[in-house]
Amino acid sequence: MIGRLRMTSIRTRLLLAYGSILLIGFAALAIVAGRQISSSARADYERRLIGELELIARRVERDIYGPPINSFPEPFGGPGCRFNGQDRFPGRSAFSSDDLDDIIESFDDHRGGDLALFWLADEPRNGLSRWLRDHQEVDAAVGGENAIVVERRGENGQPTLYTATAIGAGGGPPLILQLSAPLATLQMLIWERWALLGAIVVLVGALSLAATVWVSRSIIQPLYALHESALRLSAGDFAHRVADIRRDEVGAVARAFNDMAQQVESMLEEQRAFASNISHELRTPLTTIRLRSEALRYDALADDLTQQYVAEIDDEVRRLGSLVEDLALLARFDAGRAELGQSEIDLRRFVGSLTQQLQPQATAKHIDMQLRLPDDLVPVHASLNHLTVVFRNLLDNALKYTPAGGQVMWAVAPGPESVCIKITDTGCGVDPAHLPHLFERFYRADKARSRDIPGSGLGLALVQSIVQAYGGQITINSPGLGRGTTVTIVWPYRPTVIAQ
Repeated sequence: MIGRLRMTSIRTRLLLAYGSILLIGFAALAIVAGRQISSSARADYERRLIGELELIARRVERDIYGPPINSFPEPFGGPGCRFNGQDRFPGRSAFSSDDLDDIIESFDDHRGGDLALFWLADEPRNGLSRWLRDHQEVDAAVGGENAIVVERRGENGQPTLYTATAIGAGGGPPLILQLSAPLATLQMLIWERWALLGAIVVLVGALSLAATVWVSRSIIQPLYALHESALRLSAGDFAHRVADIRRDEVGAVARAFNDMAQQVESMLEEQRAFASNISHELRTPLTTIRLRSEALRYDALADDLTQQYVAEIDDEVRRLGSLVEDLALLARFDAGRAELGQSEIDLRRFVGSLTQQLQPQATAKHIDMQLRLPDDLVPVHASLNHLTVVFRNLLDNALKYTPAGGQVMWAVAPGPESVCIKITDTGCGVDPAHLPHLFERFYRADKARSRDIPGSGLGLALVQSIVQAYGGQITINSPGLGRGTTVTIVWPYRPTVIAQ
């Protein structure tokens, strides 16, 4: 896939970042834990040596000193002499070195170690002190201290661990039982624990890496889908949508992309419809003007027919001019470039003036126009031209779609921060299915009847843009066909939204 092998891809950077963090973290953790394990393993091993030595010492002491012995003969063998190869053991005539060997060999549970027995005379010979300094574990045992473990090289030249304890009875010089074990045994134990730790670290690292790959894939895969959808959208496939949207941030981006694609598709459809509608709206008056102008130019017409054609041309030009003005004004509001007016407008005078302008149209259709105006109307701050465009379009629609003998009611009710204006007619009404589309440009609810009723279909779209630009609201309600229509506008006394 795209970017999968590039160092600049998000997935590669995620894998490198998370992998480096995991590697460094696990390496540091392994070093710290390994040191703790090594220290703990050595301490446990030393305690085990001391514990085994104490068990052996109690057995040896019981076998050697069955009856209490109150004195010892002369020192045997000199300072630090091993008790091995002699016929009799000093202090107990019935106990021989063979007996001691049997006792020591009976401790089969101790493996890899070596036991030795030292007898120190009451009066140490020359060199004993120096020998004790070289054998600290023996020195500690002679001094009655707790058993310690000392590391030094053994007789075979290999690092060895030594510990010793005193065995004595009465007041005579003690026997020293020494236990030694090669350091290799401890090192083997430590390496086994290190191997276990390493295996755990490798296992956890592999699982973490797998989780990192899965997480990165779960993050990147939807981005690949978004990339593909963007390419299809740029290629003109505006109906394509991102599928399998998740409930996370990436899913939010996918939903935003789908909303954008929907808006782009709607905008393009609206543009196509706009181009089609505007061409239709322009074609009819231009065709009329061309036909009438050709007739006036090439044909000898009667004076009354000439005047009629000139009037028709003038009407079509006015219609085109009104359409162009509406389009220009609508474009300014859409772009946010329309300048909102701040003139103080008296609604009573405005409503009365506009009603007088439209009264001839109402009289020609025998429509009764009624006004409901309170005495205390607060002035609004707006552009007189914008107010005129809004309410002229609404009243013109009410008069056009109300049959002869009908009624149009214009009611104004002030509020604390805005004024509510309702225009109600007894006209043909609107099917509820068409109500959501009435503010769309060039939308005509009844296209068959709309051919007989003049209009471009831009009026309500322009009205909504102006009202919303001033921070107001507009709604259209109708009980149904043949039951009239009510347009409600809430217009603030001062603009709450300033166009940029």
